[in-house]
Amino acid sequence: MVVSSKKQGMFTPFRALGYVTADVPLSIQARGQAHFITSSIGDSFQIFDGDKMRLLFVGPKLESPITSIASFKDLTFASSGSEIIVFNRAKESYRLSAPDSSAAISNLFVLGNLVFGLGDDNALRIWDFFERGFHNEISFSSKFTVTAAMHPSTYLNKVLVGSQQGTMQLWNILSMKLIYEFKSFGSPIVTLEQSPSIDVIAIGLLDGSTVLYNIKVDKEILRFRQEGKVTAITFRTDGQPIMATANMYGDVSLWDLEERRLMHVMKGAHDAAVHTCMFYNGMPILVTASSDNSIKQWLFDSLDGLPRLLKLRSGHHKPPTGIRHYDDDGRTILSAGQDQALRSFSIIRDAQNVELSQGSLEKKAKKINMHIDALKLPQIVQFAANQAKEKEWDNVLTCHMNQSVARTWNHQRKAIGRFSFATQDGSAVKSVALSVCGNYGFIGSSKGRIERFNMQSGLLRMTYAGQNGHTKAVTAITSDGVNRLVISSSLDQTVKFWDFNNGKLLETIRFDTAISHMVFHNDSSLLAVATDDLCIRVVDIETKKVVREFWGHHNRITDMAVSRDGRWIVSSSLDGTIRTWDLPTGYLIDGFRVADIPTSVSLSPTGDFLATTHVNHVGIFLWANRSQYENVPVRRLDDEDLFATAAALPASGGHEQDAVPEEPETDAETDMVVADEDKDAKMQTPQDLVDDMITLSTLPKSRWQNLLSLEAIKKRNKPIEAPKAPAQAPFFLPTLPGAVPKFAVSDDAANDAGKDGSRIFKNLDVDMNELARLLKSGNESGDYSLVMEYLKTLSPSAVDVEIRMLPMDAGQTHLCHFLEYVVYALDSQRDFELVHAYLNVFLKIHGDVIQAGGERLREALTTVQQRAEGAWGRLETKLQYALCVVDFARGAGF
Repeated sequence: MVVSSKKQGMFTPFRALGYVTADVPLSIQARGQAHFITSSIGDSFQIFDGDKMRLLFVGPKLESPITSIASFKDLTFASSGSEIIVFNRAKESYRLSAPDSSAAISNLFVLGNLVFGLGDDNALRIWDFFERGFHNEISFSSKFTVTAAMHPSTYLNKVLVGSQQGTMQLWNILSMKLIYEFKSFGSPIVTLEQSPSIDVIAIGLLDGSTVLYNIKVDKEILRFRQEGKVTAITFRTDGQPIMATANMYGDVSLWDLEERRLMHVMKGAHDAAVHTCMFYNGMPILVTASSDNSIKQWLFDSLDGLPRLLKLRSGHHKPPTGIRHYDDDGRTILSAGQDQALRSFSIIRDAQNVELSQGSLEKKAKKINMHIDALKLPQIVQFAANQAKEKEWDNVLTCHMNQSVARTWNHQRKAIGRFSFATQDGSAVKSVALSVCGNYGFIGSSKGRIERFNMQSGLLRMTYAGQNGHTKAVTAITSDGVNRLVISSSLDQTVKFWDFNNGKLLETIRFDTAISHMVFHNDSSLLAVATDDLCIRVVDIETKKVVREFWGHHNRITDMAVSRDGRWIVSSSLDGTIRTWDLPTGYLIDGFRVADIPTSVSLSPTGDFLATTHVNHVGIFLWANRSQYENVPVRRLDDEDLFATAAALPASGGHEQDAVPEEPETDAETDMVVADEDKDAKMQTPQDLVDDMITLSTLPKSRWQNLLSLEAIKKRNKPIEAPKAPAQAPFFLPTLPGAVPKFAVSDDAANDAGKDGSRIFKNLDVDMNELARLLKSGNESGDYSLVMEYLKTLSPSAVDVEIRMLPMDAGQTHLCHFLEYVVYALDSQRDFELVHAYLNVFLKIHGDVIQAGGERLREALTTVQQRAEGAWGRLETKLQYALCVVDFARGAGF
């Protein structure tokens, strides 16, 4: 695994979007009425709810790609290299490996407490996952190259193995002996599947044949033939004699076993080889998966017995070429890929990922017997989107490879729009743009013409061309926020400024090389231009002068993005680097190198994430902006500091921070290393910082607010009728008074009473509740901190009970102790609202006793009054000062 040595960069790996499944067969598990689908996505895996296709779990990133996957209850088995990694609910538990073997493992399947795997050294290995150890192995001769294995139903301790030579062998895994070897079928065996009938096995061959074979009597029952290699077989178990087989071209064939004929071919069910095809047990639902990065559910509910698409989870099956954030919250990303698709991805909920529809292509493909890709629009070269008029009309505009027509799309309907904007000269459309208001769309042609169309009516409104117009292909178009200017760049090395309304050329800026990309920041009126001399230049459109130049890329720049505040420019290049430039200082402030060339970048409007796409990857990768939640030093950096080591791309389940080596943190102002002991130091609380500060407790408001309204709550919850006496009164042991019931007599006390023969309690403290004991202890030591800690643990009703049950003696000692505790708490200036709430309850309950009390009780109450008035006086002074400042600011019109 590639690990970055630069953890303290501006952007850190977050997660990957758009991965559904790879070229490894799924593991589908039925648990009661629920189904769970486990799919491999390269070096990780995902678990879906099989009914609603919701993503449940994502596994961690592994060191090498997953070659096979299996599941058993909460356990998931994934073979990676020569190991089997066992996960419990997507968390790694342990690993299994064979001693003295480095052979790669594939074709996992589970039988009881054993998991089987085929090694590339032509051996079938067995592990006991209950014992977490290696069990045994079966080695095959060079004349029998194993390709598939399975357990025939009701065949106890038996395993059926298929070979590349077209023969099968039946083995006993207890005795490790060969029981029987079947004759050759004339073609290599690709897959084996158990049929609903006992003893009958479906065998898929490389030549496209599917053989139903009775292994008990060693006899062939049926043989079907389809186009292409058989990659998967399944049977309906809901009473219909239907068998489904898949091939390497993405087709699924349905066979009627009663009439022994081909029933239907689901042509183009997938865009690549189908590796999984399975009916849910007892249900007319077929699940198919392919290496085209999609999982589909088909429902057989029509009268003719043909399926329809029920649910779908998919992503790009070829690498995306361009991405842009769509909404102002940065939650949606639009992506165009080499698979001729325009997709919308949600970074919040994967279930909202969808491909924008191009019409009823499946019906058309069936009618003319063509693959659906042949009917799709060509690959998108450039697209533009604007959320402003999403609810009124089409708000996405795309141009396609070698097409003279640009097409509109409606993001709200997730479908292609009403209009097609054709160039007047018939040349190919090379660039598109939308105005800030969303009313107009621009297209730029390969001959240098720019045309403006109305997005509502689809009519041509203006042409920007002429003798002084562009002479080569237009690479980018943009307009200002008030529809005053139209700005265009071209391969003729110029940037031109046009009058929006009359189409006249206002000014031209010429560069030394062709312009490949251009991005305009509306608020700052700055224009970023990327040229073929590997430089990014920033132009002020008011003065028409270059104000910044950024040099550093060593190969062609593939894309650019400008932050919402106009401070950063993020660029990607064929040199494999993604760089962040600071506009105010003109410095390179961040960058990282990746192993796979980045093709497009997009910064979220909120600045939270950077999204990137890369060659040979079908996903979209999100990088978290650390400056949003952490103090990141911004300083000039050199290439040696940034690009020494390639950074690892984000994983689907999120980035494992533990896999990245830690570096010492730096202070943003002094750029000095922060000592480790300072990082581990205990955080100071506010009361440790300022002695005169009055602090509140961290308890919920309900803990003290309910205490003040406890009488009203009790009255509201008063029972309707009196409790009824039980038929036979139960026996109750004597308990001590208090919120927490305790037995009155302990074993030691009973023994002591038995010794001296007296039943009179000599310890008068037995009538003291826990609060009274803590108050007495606090009075003796002068520290009442334990009293507050105890009261914090009680509920409002328990606090009320404890205060009510304070013992009464002649001197009202415990009441005085409670008032002394209140003085202590007010002097500490902590838990301000709790202390006053407890004092409120105390005075309500014992107010009459205090009024008739002695001199000591009145003195304690006077002290409490003085402390409370002093604390409230300081607090009121601060509040009045703050209110005066606010009133002054309002009156001054700030």
